[in-house]
Amino acid sequence: MKKKLFSMLLAGVLAAGCLAGCGNTADSGDAPAASAEAEGDGAAAEGMDLSELKIGELESYVINDGGWCQATHTGIVNAMEELGIPEENLITLENIDDTDQATVQAAAESLIDEGCTLIIGASTGYSSFLPEIAEMYPEVTFAQWGNKVDGLVGYEIRSYEGMFLAGYACELMSQDENTTLGYSASMSEFSVRTAINAYALGAKYANPAAQVQVAWANSWYDVDLETQCAQSLIDAGIKYMGMEASSPAIPETCEKNGAYVVGYHNDLSALAPDAVVCSFVWNFAPIFEQIMTSVADGTVSSDDFYYEGGECAQLTEFADFVPEEVQTAVADLKAKIDGGEVQIYGGELKDSEGNVLVAEGEVMPDEEIIQQEFLVENVIGSWK
Repeated sequence: MKKKLFSMLLAGVLAAGCLAGCGNTADSGDAPAASAEAEGDGAAAEGMDLSELKIGELESYVINDGGWCQATHTGIVNAMEELGIPEENLITLENIDDTDQATVQAAAESLIDEGCTLIIGASTGYSSFLPEIAEMYPEVTFAQWGNKVDGLVGYEIRSYEGMFLAGYACELMSQDENTTLGYSASMSEFSVRTAINAYALGAKYANPAAQVQVAWANSWYDVDLETQCAQSLIDAGIKYMGMEASSPAIPETCEKNGAYVVGYHNDLSALAPDAVVCSFVWNFAPIFEQIMTSVADGTVSSDDFYYEGGECAQLTEFADFVPEEVQTAVADLKAKIDGGEVQIYGGELKDSEGNVLVAEGEVMPDEEIIQQEFLVENVIGSWK
């Protein structure tokens, strides 16, 4: 696929030139917070044909990382293809440091100079810098993953739906041998805590005695540390684990040791076909389609927040070694979640320190589900 891929070096050079001349309420439904009639305060050109929409993408790493960046990029490309937007209308900037304001501003302004009217910030770190840039360029729409930030279109996936089902499946397969599952985690960031908690709650739904032991790499991408995390869980007798990481280390370590893992970000079955039970996949395409359409037709608003589950929080097909009865049980549970019969964050729900998070009969509000400054009761480990 033909794309313009700019390096970190270019962003750094642009930073010097650009700087020299330059002086939250979540929507609980599956639709954006703003309606189609909302005023387009951040619209590109009202009535623009979709084929004319030019899109910029800011990535903190590379788009073939096998993890987060690849999942986001795939979602953008799939949305463009579905809407008939030419592939050359996408400009992707990789390795844009999300901790450095000058670098982010230089990258954003280079995309604007190239004619982009929609810029997607795929890392939470960009949310610290993009609002100021968005204010400087009101004709450009900035979309930012994660918690809603003023001045930016927000988007997030109810990833806990997929991870709840994954934990449920693993516990059904594990409980005859061991009621303790594992979780090999990267950094203690809200989306990672969401994945751990949902996986643990799914395991508990299958078996009230189930527990989940967490091992932290404290890195977004480190083959050695991720290998050590997975190995430490296996050495502790754990056979089934979840993961939130981008390198191939965890699936490969599991396969070498006869253990099993739920892949994350993308379908990881090809990396370790004898170990990957299934994979959680970020399917951003349906959300990106809505954002792209609203920018083109002039209805986009910086108040928009897309927070969706269902097809966006996908699990891939299960491996052949997963028993048919487990697959059927997972499908039945998914139907109950989709129908509202099962509330994943329904009470009574306690954290790992014994505090009541949600009272019996109540359901945790979206703003708390998104932030997740806790680990649930059956998680062994600390998030701080």
